[in-house]
Amino acid sequence: MKAEEVLNIWGAPDNSRLTAKQLSVRMPVHVAARVNALCDMHPNKTKTEIIGDLLSMALREIESAFPEHKGQQEGITPDGEPYYEDIGPHRLYERYANKHYATLEKELGNDNPRDLVTRRVVIGDSE
Repeated sequence: MKAEEVLNIWGAPDNSRLTAKQLSVRMPVHVAARVNALCDMHPNKTKTEIIGDLLSMALREIESAFPEHKGQQEGITPDGEPYYEDIGPHRLYERYANKHYATLEKELGNDNPRDLVTRRVVIGDSE
């Protein structure tokens, strides 16, 4: 999610599910001031919604920045490009994120959640 998208969705209704347990964090004063400024600018959104959207945006940027590391070839795309298993840091992140997601979903009564983060592949011969 890009910053422009966040600004656009803050005017729309929120249908996201929250964790069963509350999380509490302390943050630097300058960050809290900026969050409070956004809350003042978007009074139809709660602080929880704004912080959640900001964290979601930051996490997506971090996920996309993980370097790819080519593992074993898994197949060929319809365009004839080989694709490979990504054995870089995304793989470890995927494992941990899915484990924690399953635990949080079970706390909400979903005993068979789908994966949150899907496998990533490396397409082509570049590293």
